[in-house]
Amino acid sequence: MKHLYTSILYLPVLLMAAGCTLDDIDTQMTDEEALASIRLECDALESYTVPAERGKTLSFRVSATTPWSIEVPSDAAWLTVSPLSSAVSSLSEDITVKAAPNEGFVNRTAVLTVSGKNTDKKYQVTVTQLRSGQLVVEPVAGEFAKTGGQLPFTIGSNNAWKVEAADPWLTFSQDSGESDGTPRTVTVQAVAAVNKAIVRKTTVTVASGELTASFEVTQQGETLEFEPLDSPSVDRKGGELLLAVNATLDWRVETDNPAFTAEKTADGKVKVSAPWNNRFAPRTARITLKPVADDLGEVSNSIEVTQAVNFKLEGNYEVLEDGAVKLSCGAKSRVTTLDNFRYVNLVLTLGDKNFGDKGELWCAVSAGGCNIYNQLSLGGNLRIRQDGTLPVAKQSTYKNTSLSNITKDKLNAMTEYRFEVLPDGKVDPSYSNVYWHYVNFWYNGVLNTSVNYRSVFADDPTAEGVYWFGFYNTTSDGTWYVVNTCDITPIAES
Repeated sequence: MKHLYTSILYLPVLLMAAGCTLDDIDTQMTDEEALASIRLECDALESYTVPAERGKTLSFRVSATTPWSIEVPSDAAWLTVSPLSSAVSSLSEDITVKAAPNEGFVNRTAVLTVSGKNTDKKYQVTVTQLRSGQLVVEPVAGEFAKTGGQLPFTIGSNNAWKVEAADPWLTFSQDSGESDGTPRTVTVQAVAAVNKAIVRKTTVTVASGELTASFEVTQQGETLEFEPLDSPSVDRKGGELLLAVNATLDWRVETDNPAFTAEKTADGKVKVSAPWNNRFAPRTARITLKPVADDLGEVSNSIEVTQAVNFKLEGNYEVLEDGAVKLSCGAKSRVTTLDNFRYVNLVLTLGDKNFGDKGELWCAVSAGGCNIYNQLSLGGNLRIRQDGTLPVAKQSTYKNTSLSNITKDKLNAMTEYRFEVLPDGKVDPSYSNVYWHYVNFWYNGVLNTSVNYRSVFADDPTAEGVYWFGFYNTTSDGTWYVVNTCDITPIAES
């Protein structure tokens, strides 16, 4: 049995009385006049009520022109009063009264008497301490059927009590009770309405004074839930995930992230799909089951599906709340693919940016000892460069473009940056010239550079490289830019 305690403290309103000292007595007075001039004042209330749970300290003041004392009843050892009498050097004192915790189940009372020498004036102060509270609750056993019904539970208390449920579908045969201090046990029926929805739960709370006790009840209903699955996720490079569903009603499925699709399969599962994660932070989608019927209210069951990142970030970078990345100069700040590729179409979408006087944005593929760079560099040439030690690139080769000495305004107006590395023999009919190998750079959707290098992968059909973009140098001119997305589409070889 669990015992808790409850009580109410009525705080005093101090009635201050002006005191006086023995110096106020006229030494030329007669004995009768001297007795008549004696004063005894006490600012205590006539009564105080203190709680059972904690020892509570009360205070009041006694002021007198005569020695005084406080009488405590012999059966009130639970009260500590200090001081009990006046000191020789001081007839005015602050009195403290401390009550020990009341572990009994009845109230207790003590009357303190304040009196003074050579005066009939007295003060009586009544201190009442409330009984210890008692609350014992035996919860509902079992679950309610979806058709509704009654289930009993018991409440034992020596004080008044009240019971309520967190949801309106559960009511009670009796929602309150009284007590005279004697512990009593009452059986209450919990009454559940018919449940036309999925399994539901609510919390029942019993309050008795300062004591509370709670328990949870469950009512069966229709089933609409995902089968448990540890860390459900879609591959970071794109893919599908099948989620098993337990349901006894017709349902539909929704997703809160447009990057993910969720559909119901013919065999009653949920297929979740997502493309390559083109952001720079893991992304999540909440997949939610809902009934087809409209009369079931806000009934749903959800699961969170995640997708990891495809990139490694280094240098001065900040991943923003929406999954974009902000790259800043001052270090070789770069975003590099976790996977190797051969031929790709790489597209960056750019957000806010601030190119400085020496601003740069490089995009590159590195394969073995060979690199292909697309260099955007203020104060210099915008060019495509190939160098390295592979047989196909024994010396550095540069291709300047029509965007030589590109301005800051042009860079700050850029919204799309595309870099293509195409396989040998790949022919794009939109180009006027045919090259055995293309390296293309696009600026805001317009082709600016096309170079016919022999492929760095041509001599090795299994060779692959990592792609990266960002800062090549460590210039410190205040340049920064936000890259919203990076999409990499592998290009098939023919």
